[in-house]
Amino acid sequence: MPITLTRIDDRLIHGQVVVGWAQSFRAEHIVVINDEITENDMQKFLFRMATPEEIELSIVTIAQAAEMIKGRLFDEKNTILLLKCPEDVYRLYKTGGKIGEVNVGGMHFSENKFQLFDAIFVNEDDVHAFRLLAAEGVVLEVRMVPTDAKKDIIKAINEKYGE
Repeated sequence: MPITLTRIDDRLIHGQVVVGWAQSFRAEHIVVINDEITENDMQKFLFRMATPEEIELSIVTIAQAAEMIKGRLFDEKNTILLLKCPEDVYRLYKTGGKIGEVNVGGMHFSENKFQLFDAIFVNEDDVHAFRLLAAEGVVLEVRMVPTDAKKDIIKAINEKYGE
C-alpha cells in the first residue's frame, strides 16, 4: 500500500480532499508537506480538526518527507501527500522524494497569476516548476475530484505560454 496520491492544493486539507480523495483512495494516512506549517501550531491544530479521526495525520517539512519517502515509510498505509504549490513538489523531488505522478488541484487566484482551468491559477514560478517536473518524467494531471476526467496541465501551459 504505497503513496496513493500526491496532490497540489493550496488549501491542503478541506472537504474535497477528505471526502472526495481520501474516501476514493481509502486513505489511512494524510501527510501535509510544508515547511511553514510545521512551525504554526494553530494551522496544525486546524488540520488535525479537519482530518477524520480514523485517518492518521502527519505534518512534516519537505526535507523530512523526502527522507520518509526514501526510507519507504509510507509503504504500510494508503497515504496521500498534500503540498501547496508546484515549487514545493519540485523541491521534494530534487531532495530525493521521488514521485511518479502529481494531481494538480486547487491553486487559487492571486496577483500575477493567470487562469489555466476553473480553479487553477499559475504564475511564472509555477510554470517553471511544472516544466521541470515534467522534464524529470513526473506525470502531471489536473482533476478537482476523482471522478473528473484527467487534463494535461503541460498542454494547457504550452497553449498559453508556448513551448
